[in-house]
Amino acid sequence: MAKPKKTKTAAAWSLVIMGAGFAASLPFQGSPVGKLLVGSFEAGLVGGLADWFAVTALFRHPLGIPIPHTALLPKNRDKMTEGLVSAVENNLLNKDSITEKIAGFKAAEIVLDTLGRELHSDGIKTMIDTLCKRILAGLPLEQIAPMVAKEIKSQAGAFDLGPILERAAVQVTERGYDAQALDYALKQAEEWLVQPETILFLGESGMKAISGIQMNGLMQFAMNAFMGYLNEDRLGSIIQGYLFDRVEDMKREGSALRYKVLNMLRTQAMRLAVSEAVQDGLNGWKNNLLDGWNAEETVLNKLTELRDKALVAMEDGRYVDTYALPAIEKVLADLRADEALMTGMNAKIVEGVTTLLEKNHSKIGNLVRENVDKMDNASLISLIEDKVGQDLQWIRINGAVTGFIIGVVLTALRMVLE
Repeated sequence: MAKPKKTKTAAAWSLVIMGAGFAASLPFQGSPVGKLLVGSFEAGLVGGLADWFAVTALFRHPLGIPIPHTALLPKNRDKMTEGLVSAVENNLLNKDSITEKIAGFKAAEIVLDTLGRELHSDGIKTMIDTLCKRILAGLPLEQIAPMVAKEIKSQAGAFDLGPILERAAVQVTERGYDAQALDYALKQAEEWLVQPETILFLGESGMKAISGIQMNGLMQFAMNAFMGYLNEDRLGSIIQGYLFDRVEDMKREGSALRYKVLNMLRTQAMRLAVSEAVQDGLNGWKNNLLDGWNAEETVLNKLTELRDKALVAMEDGRYVDTYALPAIEKVLADLRADEALMTGMNAKIVEGVTTLLEKNHSKIGNLVRENVDKMDNASLISLIEDKVGQDLQWIRINGAVTGFIIGVVLTALRMVLE
């Protein structure tokens, strides 16, 4: 397609050709052919001049002469601007047509699909890495710690230790901890019984216990005789042997005494576990510990420590591929598979765009008006001529050619009638 300047040159040459042809054929108008050429070139010249005048009058005064109803564009600039604004607002970009177009627009699906495709690109990975680190580093731990500490205290305060104590008593029996405890106690008792000083301790204790017994008559006489036979070493050895035999007996799995002692231990442990007094005491002890615990400071220190460790671990950015991207992909897949959610998201997007359009639709026209007003008449005329000048110049060419053809027809008709 020819450029506007070339078309303008062609239009000028069409006018020159018509004028030159008219002038050159004047000397020969006495002949039929000359008369036909004069009439044809004359009509073509008139047509070309008329169309030149019409095209030029749209933008400026022809030959600079202020002829009425010329320079139409500069004179009617405001009307043209308002017409253009009206066409954009009411025809090209009216609210109803835009709303209708975006009503079926699957914006949520497009966004999720695009994000899924671009998720593994270096740019997105860098953005995720930067975003995660900034979010973690910017967490208001001083505000979070009191809330976490309050919840921990609340949950711990409401937690009843009674069921745990009862379960612990059952676990002691089920896992054989009571038997292990008894075996440990028997081992310690056995080690103590074989100590040399143990005999003396047992003898002294036995002699004190016997000497404290008060009897009457023959029984007292017999007791005194028995005491005269015994001494601390003998009595200690007797008691040691007896206790050692009992210890060895209880160490055997099938021992009746062992079973009796274990049964007694289990019974007493369960009684303690279900005792309201014991449970209330443990809960009270727990609550006292909680009351005296500076939970906020402890939680803040721990959260700060965890954050610092996390930032160090995130330094190389490998967590993005290992943890962040798989988690994001799962979230995107879950969102994409939830049809109800996607429908709701699309509806919200359409509603938001529609609301935004309704509130700012007039700004579209204002934007057009502002951009047009920024240009002076010369710039505006140059812009329009650049866009439609080629077609306007073809009007001039067509006018000259059409005038020439009509001139041929009219001149020939006049010659026939004469």
